[in-house]
Amino acid sequence: MKNVLVIWPALVLLTACHSQPTEPAQSTNAPAVGAPPAAPAPADDAEQARQWLKTSIEENFNTENRFEENIDDDNPRSIYTRQYREYKTDALQLEFAETDEEEKAFQRKWAGRYDTRYVGTGGFLMVPGQDFGKIKVTHCQLKERTKDQGFLFAVTTRDLTYKNDSKGDIKVIRTPQGYKIDDIREY
Repeated sequence: MKNVLVIWPALVLLTACHSQPTEPAQSTNAPAVGAPPAAPAPADDAEQARQWLKTSIEENFNTENRFEENIDDDNPRSIYTRQYREYKTDALQLEFAETDEEEKAFQRKWAGRYDTRYVGTGGFLMVPGQDFGKIKVTHCQLKERTKDQGFLFAVTTRDLTYKNDSKGDIKVIRTPQGYKIDDIREY
């Protein structure tokens, strides 16, 4: 009896594998011949990016050590693109600039890629200061599709502990590693 119990699942699996057709069957709902393959609707992709952004912002501030992991250049799981981290780090260093030439150099370096008027000199995700409490995304709405097929979202966060609101636009792009934040325009 034990041998039958062991052999039965293997026999069912083998039978199932051999009874599979070698070509996919034509479905009655199949697209017409010559029709382009169906791609995910842009609205679905935008909604996925929006959900990812909301979750990522909240996890960034509400999960221990996540903020430090996200700004680490060697962390492939960071929510920021490498280029945006470099841009933002350069912007943060402007606070210590001693000459106007340093700001001009920053402008020359980044003006073609980012709108440097909105870089801000605060933290990475529009949260003012180093101290923050529990962060909640209270608004996240798609504004536009960018030229490089990214998504620009109008975002408002609320620090539930310190009762602060922050607003800005966040650009999200799809990379081989998944969605990443590629710009934050602070207003």
